[in-house]
Amino acid sequence: MDLKECPFDKSADAVVLLDQAVAGYDDQYKLITDHRVRIKVLKQKGVEQGNVVIPYYSANGYEYLINISAVVITPGENGSISTSVLDEKQIFNRKVSSLYSTYTFALPNVKVGSIIDYKYQSIKRRFANVRRWEFQSDLPVMTSSFELAPMANSEFAYSVHKSAEYPIQIVPDKANGKYRFVMHDIPGLRNEVYTASTESFLQRVNFQFASYTDYYGKQSYMSTWDELTKDLLLDESFGSQANKNLSGSPLIKELPSTFSPTEKLKAIYDYVRSNFVWNGINSKYCEDGVKSVLEKKKGTTGDINLLLVALLKSAGLDAYPLLASERDNGRIDTTYSFLDQFNKVVALVNCEGRQYVLDGSNGRTPFFMVPSDLLNTAAYLVEKKRGRFVYFTNLPHRLSEGVMLAGSVTKDGELRGSAVVESRDYAKLQKEARYKSDTTRYRDALLKRNSFLKIDSFSVEGLKNDSLALRQETGFHYALKKSGDYYLLNANLFTGFAENPFTTQYRFTDIDFGAKFSSTVTGTFELPANFTTEPLPQNKKLVSPDRSMSISRIIEKRDNILYFKLIILIDREAYKADEYDTVKAFFNEMVDLLNEPVLLKSN
Repeated sequence: MDLKECPFDKSADAVVLLDQAVAGYDDQYKLITDHRVRIKVLKQKGVEQGNVVIPYYSANGYEYLINISAVVITPGENGSISTSVLDEKQIFNRKVSSLYSTYTFALPNVKVGSIIDYKYQSIKRRFANVRRWEFQSDLPVMTSSFELAPMANSEFAYSVHKSAEYPIQIVPDKANGKYRFVMHDIPGLRNEVYTASTESFLQRVNFQFASYTDYYGKQSYMSTWDELTKDLLLDESFGSQANKNLSGSPLIKELPSTFSPTEKLKAIYDYVRSNFVWNGINSKYCEDGVKSVLEKKKGTTGDINLLLVALLKSAGLDAYPLLASERDNGRIDTTYSFLDQFNKVVALVNCEGRQYVLDGSNGRTPFFMVPSDLLNTAAYLVEKKRGRFVYFTNLPHRLSEGVMLAGSVTKDGELRGSAVVESRDYAKLQKEARYKSDTTRYRDALLKRNSFLKIDSFSVEGLKNDSLALRQETGFHYALKKSGDYYLLNANLFTGFAENPFTTQYRFTDIDFGAKFSSTVTGTFELPANFTTEPLPQNKKLVSPDRSMSISRIIEKRDNILYFKLIILIDREAYKADEYDTVKAFFNEMVDLLNEPVLLKSN
């Protein structure tokens, strides 16, 4: 009641006092889980915790929630306490997709100092489907516990993922066949810049149904990766669809006989990504069969990509399904063959000495690049004799940009110029996706990053050609900052590094840029006859201690023309959280160097 701040996360707006679940089963072998959550509101922003959303897997009635109740307890003056109970009529059930629904409710009279307490019961059709338990959230958690009471004669395997500094208690109750997992005092895991997924860094425990013993003996459900491969290849919705013979389809029959294997691959992939519509659902399976998908031209990632594998195979190419976990889905644990770690399937093709990874549901990625949402992840190749992990690191394509500036300074101290920004590889894919989704918002974001500029013209080219750079051309002008007879010319335009993105004191997650980065900025500025330059900033090169990050600057003046060149290189895709201070320090120096102005004097 008297708690004013979280002792181990003092900046928190609220703290989870208790997050508890107890999972068991009923006489119909359904999974019954009782949940209890208790939250203390510490600051005004924490009041929003009173708006509760509980998601559940509602497809085909697989899961449903009952016995939802909640109360708000608020301490007042002189030790008084006020209590507000949630009205059942204020609980709303809403379907958010074909797979998931949510229960939502807004608790009444939530204030700073209030304790929010709610509970509910989840019922799932199958006892074996125990999902992972997450001890950590975006709020700090004082106590988080999960208790599992398996059915008699059944066993679960589990794997714990946590940081060394946060201990876990695993309490077995052999007499009753129960396990209890408890953690205390876990800071909130908040969104941080350049993080692929906070999911990978949550303190958690994963479960998988391992075995069941009956009259006939022990039946194992906990498979090795090889056994998982065999099961998937025999699955009617997976292996049977990937191996479906589609050689009679018009697409395969009409491929020119003169095409090389790579040309066949490109033609099939381009056809699928251009003619099939992803319905927004990630899946590892094709429930209705690839022939149905071929007719409907629409489906899940599983539908489209298992069809893609079948088409590639039917054209005589060496293609296989590849289980993948997208960047924002979190890293997989390669030591356990947990199928639920993966959220989609894509295609892998070995062709003329090269390996290609294709996602037919992603229309933006050219065939020669790994899809952006798989960068720095691991995937599993489902192939009978060569099942293995595939790692998407140290790839040849980069986040590559070139900025070409040209302009002239007027005698009144105004810079009028143009900027051509050429984005290639993953830099192009990023910008292209944002531009196509909302052109106006893309342009507004550009203006926001360069708010001091007045934009005279703006155009984008290269959207429809995979081999061309995305070319963004901007005409602009702005008044140079002035102090007496001096003007400050800042050439740090359109680099994206006007400020250091790493500002927090601590870092919980690894830094993940996705791909290696390179940027070259060149410029020429014509100065009026009545302007002279004070000593120019020094030509300089900064290099990080591990030599993976560098920036170099060259500035010179010839007659009345100012020339400069900047080269920024980051030769690693990712850095561990404990390297944060090094990355932050380098970016501080880099931004200072970029923002160092040329001092001009008006005579």
